[in-house]
Amino acid sequence: MLRLLFICLTFACAACSNIKTEGVIPVNSTPDVPDLVVQTGDVINISVWQKPEFSQQVLVPPSGKIRLLLVGEVEIKGKTLEQIRIEMQEKLKKYLQNPIVEVSWVSPNFGVYFFGEISTGVIKINQNITILEALIQRGGPGPYADKSRIVLIRRSPGKETRYVFDMNKYLSGEDLEQNKYLQPGDMIYVPALPF
Repeated sequence: MLRLLFICLTFACAACSNIKTEGVIPVNSTPDVPDLVVQTGDVINISVWQKPEFSQQVLVPPSGKIRLLLVGEVEIKGKTLEQIRIEMQEKLKKYLQNPIVEVSWVSPNFGVYFFGEISTGVIKINQNITILEALIQRGGPGPYADKSRIVLIRRSPGKETRYVFDMNKYLSGEDLEQNKYLQPGDMIYVPALPF
Protein backbone atom coordinates (compact mmCIF):
# COMPACT_ATOMS: atom_id res chain seq x y z
CA MET A 1 0.00 0.00 0.00
CA LEU A 2 2.80 2.43 0.88
CA ARG A 3 4.56 1.53 -2.35
CA LEU A 4 1.43 2.45 -4.36
CA LEU A 5 1.09 5.75 -2.48
CA PHE A 6 4.76 6.56 -3.16
CA ILE A 7 4.35 5.85 -6.89
CA CYS A 8 1.22 8.05 -7.08
CA LEU A 9 2.98 10.92 -5.30
CA THR A 10 5.99 10.61 -7.61
CA PHE A 11 3.81 10.91 -10.72
CA ALA A 12 1.81 13.79 -9.22
CA CYS A 13 4.99 15.76 -8.45
CA ALA A 14 6.41 15.08 -11.93
CA ALA A 15 3.22 16.40 -13.55
CA CYS A 16 3.54 19.68 -11.65
CA SER A 17 7.05 20.43 -12.89
CA ASN A 18 5.74 22.17 -16.03
CA ILE A 19 4.20 25.12 -14.17
CA LYS A 20 5.15 28.42 -15.80
CA THR A 21 5.36 31.80 -14.10
CA GLU A 22 4.63 35.10 -15.77
CA GLY A 23 6.34 38.46 -15.65
CA VAL A 24 4.67 41.74 -16.53
CA ILE A 25 1.00 41.39 -17.41
CA PRO A 26 -0.67 44.41 -19.07
CA VAL A 27 -3.97 45.34 -17.49
CA ASN A 28 -5.89 47.46 -19.99
CA SER A 29 -9.28 47.38 -18.32
CA THR A 30 -8.09 48.41 -14.86
CA PRO A 31 -8.44 52.08 -13.90
CA ASP A 32 -5.26 54.00 -13.17
CA VAL A 33 -4.00 53.61 -9.65
CA PRO A 34 -3.82 57.04 -8.01
CA ASP A 35 -0.63 58.34 -6.41
CA LEU A 36 -0.12 57.33 -2.81
CA VAL A 37 -1.80 59.81 -0.47
CA VAL A 38 -0.85 60.76 3.06
CA GLN A 39 -2.84 58.99 5.77
CA THR A 40 -3.05 59.05 9.55
CA GLY A 41 0.08 57.51 11.05
CA ASP A 42 2.35 58.40 8.12
CA VAL A 43 5.56 60.25 8.89
CA ILE A 44 6.68 62.80 6.31
CA ASN A 45 9.55 65.25 6.08
CA ILE A 46 8.95 68.82 4.92
CA SER A 47 12.17 70.63 3.99
CA VAL A 48 12.59 74.24 2.93
CA TRP A 49 15.89 74.79 1.13
CA GLN A 50 18.35 76.90 3.13
CA LYS A 51 15.70 77.53 5.80
CA PRO A 52 16.06 74.77 8.41
CA GLU A 53 13.82 76.68 10.83
CA PHE A 54 10.88 75.95 8.49
CA SER A 55 11.80 72.30 7.97
CA GLN A 56 10.31 69.57 10.09
CA GLN A 57 9.36 65.93 10.31
CA VAL A 58 5.70 65.31 11.13
CA LEU A 59 3.57 62.37 12.21
CA VAL A 60 0.14 62.78 10.61
CA PRO A 61 -2.41 62.92 13.46
CA PRO A 62 -5.97 61.52 13.20
CA SER A 63 -7.23 65.02 12.37
CA GLY A 64 -4.98 65.08 9.30
CA LYS A 65 -3.90 68.63 10.13
CA ILE A 66 -0.40 69.81 10.99
CA ARG A 67 0.87 73.17 12.23
CA LEU A 68 3.84 74.81 10.51
CA LEU A 69 5.82 77.92 11.39
CA LEU A 70 4.32 81.02 9.67
CA VAL A 71 1.95 78.89 7.58
CA GLY A 72 -0.24 77.78 10.47
CA GLU A 73 -2.57 74.79 10.34
CA VAL A 74 -2.62 72.81 7.10
CA GLU A 75 -4.74 69.80 6.10
CA ILE A 76 -2.44 67.16 4.58
CA LYS A 77 -4.40 63.93 5.02
CA GLY A 78 -5.64 62.59 1.68
CA LYS A 79 -3.16 64.63 -0.39
CA THR A 80 -0.17 63.43 -2.39
CA LEU A 81 3.32 64.57 -1.48
CA GLU A 82 3.36 66.72 -4.61
CA GLN A 83 0.09 68.43 -3.65
CA ILE A 84 1.47 69.15 -0.17
CA ARG A 85 4.73 70.49 -1.65
CA ILE A 86 2.91 72.88 -3.99
CA GLU A 87 0.60 74.11 -1.22
CA MET A 88 3.49 74.71 1.21
CA GLN A 89 5.49 76.52 -1.45
CA GLU A 90 2.55 78.81 -2.28
CA LYS A 91 1.88 79.63 1.38
CA LEU A 92 5.55 80.33 2.10
CA LYS A 93 5.78 82.78 -0.85
CA LYS A 94 4.04 85.31 1.40
CA TYR A 95 7.05 85.25 3.75
CA LEU A 96 10.02 84.03 1.69
CA GLN A 97 11.37 84.91 -1.73
CA ASN A 98 11.20 81.89 -4.10
CA PRO A 99 10.95 79.17 -1.44
CA ILE A 100 11.96 75.68 -2.55
CA VAL A 101 10.02 73.02 -0.67
CA GLU A 102 10.64 69.28 -0.73
CA VAL A 103 8.23 66.76 0.84
CA SER A 104 9.28 63.13 1.26
CA TRP A 105 8.23 59.97 3.03
CA VAL A 106 10.01 59.06 6.23
CA SER A 107 7.69 56.22 7.13
CA PRO A 108 4.47 55.62 5.24
CA ASN A 109 1.78 53.65 7.05
CA PHE A 110 0.27 51.23 4.53
CA GLY A 111 -1.31 47.83 4.12
CA VAL A 112 -0.14 44.67 2.37
CA TYR A 113 -2.73 42.02 1.52
CA PHE A 114 -2.27 38.26 1.97
CA PHE A 115 -4.31 35.38 0.59
CA GLY A 116 -3.97 31.68 -0.14
CA GLU A 117 -2.24 29.20 2.16
CA ILE A 118 -1.47 31.77 4.84
CA SER A 119 -3.46 33.66 7.44
CA THR A 120 -5.54 35.76 5.02
CA GLY A 121 -5.89 39.48 5.67
CA VAL A 122 -4.04 42.77 5.77
CA ILE A 123 -1.05 43.86 7.79
CA LYS A 124 -0.37 47.53 8.36
CA ILE A 125 3.21 48.48 7.67
CA ASN A 126 4.99 51.64 8.73
CA GLN A 127 8.55 50.81 7.76
CA ASN A 128 10.54 49.22 4.97
CA ILE A 129 9.79 45.51 5.05
CA THR A 130 10.66 42.60 2.76
CA ILE A 131 8.48 39.75 1.52
CA LEU A 132 10.01 37.32 4.02
CA GLU A 133 9.58 39.71 6.95
CA ALA A 134 5.92 40.25 6.02
CA LEU A 135 5.35 36.48 5.73
CA ILE A 136 6.82 36.04 9.20
CA GLN A 137 4.56 38.79 10.61
CA ARG A 138 1.58 36.92 9.13
CA GLY A 139 2.59 33.67 10.86
CA GLY A 140 4.34 32.12 7.86
CA PRO A 141 2.95 29.97 5.06
CA GLY A 142 0.53 27.20 6.05
CA PRO A 143 1.47 23.50 6.15
CA TYR A 144 0.13 22.87 2.63
CA ALA A 145 1.73 25.96 1.07
CA ASP A 146 3.99 25.74 -1.95
CA LYS A 147 6.84 27.83 -0.55
CA SER A 148 8.67 27.76 -3.89
CA ARG A 149 5.94 29.69 -5.78
CA ILE A 150 4.88 32.57 -3.49
CA VAL A 151 3.71 35.46 -5.68
CA LEU A 152 4.10 39.19 -5.03
CA ILE A 153 1.48 41.07 -7.07
CA ARG A 154 2.22 44.75 -7.62
CA ARG A 155 -0.06 47.09 -9.54
CA SER A 156 0.89 50.34 -11.18
CA PRO A 157 -0.94 52.40 -13.79
CA GLY A 158 -1.67 50.21 -16.82
CA LYS A 159 0.06 47.05 -15.66
CA GLU A 160 0.29 44.37 -13.06
CA THR A 161 3.69 42.88 -12.25
CA ARG A 162 4.10 39.50 -10.61
CA TYR A 163 7.29 38.38 -8.91
CA VAL A 164 7.78 34.79 -7.80
CA PHE A 165 9.47 34.40 -4.42
CA ASP A 166 11.01 30.98 -3.81
CA MET A 167 11.26 30.93 -0.04
CA ASN A 168 13.12 27.60 -0.05
CA LYS A 169 15.87 28.95 -2.34
CA TYR A 170 16.11 32.18 -0.39
CA LEU A 171 16.45 30.40 2.95
CA SER A 172 19.17 28.16 1.51
CA GLY A 173 21.15 31.27 0.52
CA GLU A 174 20.33 31.24 -3.21
CA ASP A 175 18.78 34.06 -5.25
CA LEU A 176 18.86 36.55 -2.37
CA GLU A 177 17.75 39.53 -4.50
CA GLN A 178 14.26 38.02 -4.92
CA ASN A 179 13.33 39.13 -1.36
CA LYS A 180 11.93 42.50 -2.52
CA TYR A 181 10.83 45.41 -0.36
CA LEU A 182 7.07 45.82 -0.27
CA GLN A 183 5.15 48.85 -1.49
CA PRO A 184 1.69 50.16 -0.58
CA GLY A 185 -1.10 47.95 -1.85
CA ASP A 186 1.11 44.96 -2.67
CA MET A 187 -0.60 41.58 -2.52
CA ILE A 188 1.08 38.32 -1.58
CA TYR A 189 -0.43 35.06 -2.78
CA VAL A 190 0.76 31.81 -1.20
CA PRO A 191 -0.38 28.91 -3.43
CA ALA A 192 -1.21 25.43 -2.19
CA LEU A 193 1.01 22.49 -2.99
CA PRO A 194 -0.29 20.67 -6.07
CA PHE A 195 -1.80 17.30 -5.21
